[in-house]
Amino acid sequence: MASRLCFNIGFLIVASVGLLHGAYAANTYTVGGDLGWIVPPNNTYYEEWTSQSTFQIGDTFVFNWTTGTHTATEVSTKEEYDNCTKTGMILAFAGVKVTFNENGTHYFLCSEGTHCEQGQKMIIKIGDGIAPSFAAPSLTAAAALSALFFSTLAIFFLN
Repeated sequence: MASRLCFNIGFLIVASVGLLHGAYAANTYTVGGDLGWIVPPNNTYYEEWTSQSTFQIGDTFVFNWTTGTHTATEVSTKEEYDNCTKTGMILAFAGVKVTFNENGTHYFLCSEGTHCEQGQKMIIKIGDGIAPSFAAPSLTAAAALSALFFSTLAIFFLN
């Protein structure tokens, strides 16, 4: 009986550690790092900035600028991004925070003057960059731990 209890407790601990190992703490990024969200020194600046990190669900992006007039405009397609199409959801105030809650690819540009054409645009890929085609149910770590705990209790008491 004692060995079965030790086995069940050991199983619970190993499974819990495994579930928590995959847990992710969301990060907050200042877009463009120290430069912020301004007309960059070259056309590839923001592409290089985004390539330095892997962005995940729950990450937050802060669009900061201290000089000039800028916007953070999210456009819908790669074509609109490539062509600097200046229609979409416009975030017009410095310091605005955007948090992404699902995988997907997001296209941002500045819709002010020729800023986009000068390289003030970027692509943010969250996770694998592919938006879900349906709303899949998600199992949080807490729910998974609870299910594991109660199933272990059931095994213990039923044996």
